[in-house]
Amino acid sequence: MGNIINLDNLEGGPPDVLTGTGSGGLLSSGYLHDGPALAAIDDAETPRFVLTSSKHGIEIGAPDSNETIQPGRRYRMIGVVTDRRLLLLVGNSDGDTQFAIPHVEIDQIAGDRSLGHGVITFRRCGDTEWRVHCGKQGLVDLTAYLSHASQAWVRVENILDEVKRLLVTATEQRDRGDHEGALETVLEAEDRLDAAGETATEFGPPGDANALERRVTTVRERYVATLAEVRRSRARRAVDTGEQRWRRDDFETAYDAYEAARAEYEAIFSLPAASVPDLADIRGERDRLAAVIEDLERSPLRTAVEADNEAVAAEDPEIAADHWAEALEAYREVLELDWGADERRFAGDPEKVRDRLGAVAENLVAARRTVGTDAMEAGDWYADAGQPDAALEEYETARSAFQTALAAARDCYADATDHLEADLGAVEQRLSRTAARLDGERVDVDDRFDDTEPMPDIDLTPADERSPSPADTTALTDTEDNSDGTDPKIDPAGRGGS
Repeated sequence: MGNIINLDNLEGGPPDVLTGTGSGGLLSSGYLHDGPALAAIDDAETPRFVLTSSKHGIEIGAPDSNETIQPGRRYRMIGVVTDRRLLLLVGNSDGDTQFAIPHVEIDQIAGDRSLGHGVITFRRCGDTEWRVHCGKQGLVDLTAYLSHASQAWVRVENILDEVKRLLVTATEQRDRGDHEGALETVLEAEDRLDAAGETATEFGPPGDANALERRVTTVRERYVATLAEVRRSRARRAVDTGEQRWRRDDFETAYDAYEAARAEYEAIFSLPAASVPDLADIRGERDRLAAVIEDLERSPLRTAVEADNEAVAAEDPEIAADHWAEALEAYREVLELDWGADERRFAGDPEKVRDRLGAVAENLVAARRTVGTDAMEAGDWYADAGQPDAALEEYETARSAFQTALAAARDCYADATDHLEADLGAVEQRLSRTAARLDGERVDVDDRFDDTEPMPDIDLTPADERSPSPADTTALTDTEDNSDGTDPKIDPAGRGGS
């Protein structure tokens, strides 16, 4: 005699066949000898069916040469179908015999009721035939569940094997520096994992977790860890790229690289935290990156302010002129950064920077004119002292200074061009006369002191005072963007708003 119990249809606690032990009496079959069948079921699996046989038990092998395991007198064979495997327990006074057959190893399932009782027939791993005797009532449902379970587990395990191979490939790609390929591979693994998850979810009752889903979850945790490692590697590479571009003063491309790194870190923190290795270290890397980006945002303006302040502090006009030139280019770059973008990423209020740019241009022109004037006066002194060689050298210095001042004025200080052209013409005359004297030629009356229209007086801030726009290299609020979030889009070439 045998029975099949569908536990999904059973109300209340587990049936006695799962909890009972010991031999039966005169009018009843016993259970198992060593312990209840329920003790053989893991916490991570859920029993679905119970099948019993008090006489025939299990047959393993071909019909003409099989091994038969029958229950002892007053004991039973108890089979438990869970969402993970088929457990077969054969009771005997000398001790129970136990078989555990995973669903993934079960194939070619059939049910037979021709012997006056039920028999389940299947092949294990496509080789050995098993015949498990049981009851007739519920045999169709039992074989249908075993068939469904076998197909689902085989499909999912095949997919998970493919997923694991992809994760190994992704790790290898990452290790050899193929970061794009690694991410593409691990995301392909995610797609396959989702397909396995759908099959696993359909396998169990709605709303209930099942062993197949837990199996998928185990591999998914490995996937999450691999994805986090790949993204962390990509973030570190992007940070290295940002540093290299920053060293070349490619501020915008450096910012883009850092933003790419930040996106990778944020993607990591969107993953299930419990499956991400070294999460605290990754958080530290992300926080350090945020500080680096903040420093980068202020770096172009800081460079301009430092050059500006060094120019203000310089007592030598020639040194001041060099710093003014550096400040001019730096302020221009501040204006050019993110030109046309909807949102500025770098510090500096464009209106205030443009105002300071004009002041710096005036100071640059004035400083270079001062250098030229001083050199021309020195040339005059040497000429009066009868030292034409020294005079010629000073006049050459003056001409170079006036030329560079004129070039700067034409670029950004048009009001000074007429005066500088006059200065340049005066020093050219002095050079011509001095060269003629050195060649022994006759020289006309010296008109080097003829009146020329003076250049407007441009006040160079004394070295012991601070520049009127940027306060110092650590307090940049005067030139930082304190607008309401709109970008005036100042064109460094003077095109105005857009």
